[in-house]
Amino acid sequence: MAYLVRALIALFLLFASANAVFAKPNIVVILTDDQEDTGSMAYMPKVHSLLAERGLTFTNSFVNFSLCAPSRASFLTGQAAHNHGVISNEAIRSGGWQAFKSKEGNALPDWLKAAGYRTALIGKYINESGAGADRGAPPTWMPPGWDLWFSFAGGDGYYDYQINDNGTIRKFDLTESDYSTDVLKERATQFIADQADAKEPFFMLIAPRAPHAPSTSAPRHATLFADVIMPRTPAFNEDDVSDKPAWIREAPSLDASATARLDNNYRSELQSLQAVDDLVEAVCTALQKAGKWDDTYIIFTSDNGMIYGDHRRIGKILPYEGSIRVPLVVRGPGIPANQSRTELINNLDVVATVEELAGVEPELIADGRSLTPLFADAKAPWRSAILFEGSELGARPTSWLNYFRGLMGHERSKKSQKDDGREFTAVRTANRKYVRGGDGFEELYDLVADPYELENKAADPAYASDLATLRETLDLLKSCAGASCWVP
Repeated sequence: MAYLVRALIALFLLFASANAVFAKPNIVVILTDDQEDTGSMAYMPKVHSLLAERGLTFTNSFVNFSLCAPSRASFLTGQAAHNHGVISNEAIRSGGWQAFKSKEGNALPDWLKAAGYRTALIGKYINESGAGADRGAPPTWMPPGWDLWFSFAGGDGYYDYQINDNGTIRKFDLTESDYSTDVLKERATQFIADQADAKEPFFMLIAPRAPHAPSTSAPRHATLFADVIMPRTPAFNEDDVSDKPAWIREAPSLDASATARLDNNYRSELQSLQAVDDLVEAVCTALQKAGKWDDTYIIFTSDNGMIYGDHRRIGKILPYEGSIRVPLVVRGPGIPANQSRTELINNLDVVATVEELAGVEPELIADGRSLTPLFADAKAPWRSAILFEGSELGARPTSWLNYFRGLMGHERSKKSQKDDGREFTAVRTANRKYVRGGDGFEELYDLVADPYELENKAADPAYASDLATLRETLDLLKSCAGASCWVP
């Protein structure tokens, strides 16, 4: 069976690489914002029935840098954060659109255009891209490479925001029809309908705000999941953090009030994802009506994960599983139905996959590998280690960081401001994780015996050999580019 599937994919890619543009597949990427892969997918039945049951689910899917702007820059360049240089969400801290703008003109949409694709971005681009003033692009800014530009250009909420519609600013208010995920859904399905008679293929990136906090649901979903609480793993509100880095040791335990607030926040995020689930269904229906279903790949994933109270923390830019794990489901021509893969995948591989399927020749060195060998063969040779990076570099008082601190019930102290400067690099294998802090503090976890990362084994003599090997691997990967990022 694996041989047959492999042969079908090879045949499809052969046609896709031919000169006839119509032979290339359409590609739709749905990129949620801050969606972890530690439970939320169980509340998205339409993603499950329309994508997972008809395609592949990657159960060990991660991001290189668990923060919005660095992760989105990786999707647009195919590069790890240490190569593209976007390491925060804000211009004043080597991040956001200001740090990315020099890459515009030589990024994924430009390469897709050169390969004969019609391109569309619907939703969120790079943080501060519509902020104006000295922090980001003007609200009417349209990056090169996009035929349809329908991007957020002011306002951070699910209501009361602006969208740059191919250079024209449209304002959305507080009515039910202004709910942002639904607005994106309508524009995405219209774009698909417009391609019904087109011979050229299309690429569409749909990037809703959901479930980014503070989450807001569509009115039709506001009463769902009243009894749901966030997952309580053994790492939740970890009792003994004496073997963790200082910024965790200094974090207070969560009291009952903070836990209740986090439960409410988690429910809100699940509610906001219901409109994304509806969006997925609408996109699938539109593809079928337009006659594009059979030659379209759909990729569902997120820009980074989220931790809810594990190790006394909430948020992202953390080396622990909830922060770096993201959902990844792929369906399309030649992909087997209702199967899973357990290999170590990162968001750079997703970009490489899009490039291969589209016959794209990237002009930047790609740090990931296409997933197409795994489409056909669950036992295809794959990597044995993967790199993670993080650097918080501080945040403005109005940022998401202070929102989460408010949920946890403690203020932004001088000590916590210093905590924002933490940095780390990490390497993960199938059964080990090694983390090196910017101050040199080391963590080593045996993910087989300790999947919740409770016991730091860096000082345990029984793990000395593992520690030495992983130190060497991290030293190789932390500045890798292209082929040197691959650990066979």
